Amino acid sequence: MNKRMLRRALLATGIAVLAAVSLGNPERSIADLIWADDAAPWEQVTAVYTPDITKPGKIEISEPVFANVAACRDHVLKLAAERGDPDLQKGRFECAVGFYPEKSGDKGPITGDYRLVTN
Repeated sequence: MNKRMLRRALLATGIAVLAAVSLGNPERSIADLIWADDAAPWEQVTAVYTPDITKPGKIEISEPVFANVAACRDHVLKLAAERGDPDLQKGRFECAVGFYPEKSGDKGPITGDYRLVTN
């Protein structure tokens, strides 16, 4: 590949990335591209812990205070161990990464979604 073709390929890639980022929510788009399996540096992670899967209505949701999925997982495993379930035989958890609110003009409840939910 000669230099001219390489330059064109780089330019086309740059334009494609800018187009993807400029649509919708640029922070979310960048996070999806670079941090597909974890939190981006500007995102927080929320732990969702169900201590007993036979009681799915009893869940514990943390504040979004964790910097990454590993910290969320460590927190939940500590909670489970304190409750006598260190291997999560009775419970389960999820880590919700990067809440992005919907942009709306009304003053109703805040709605939106998490960029990634994993465990």
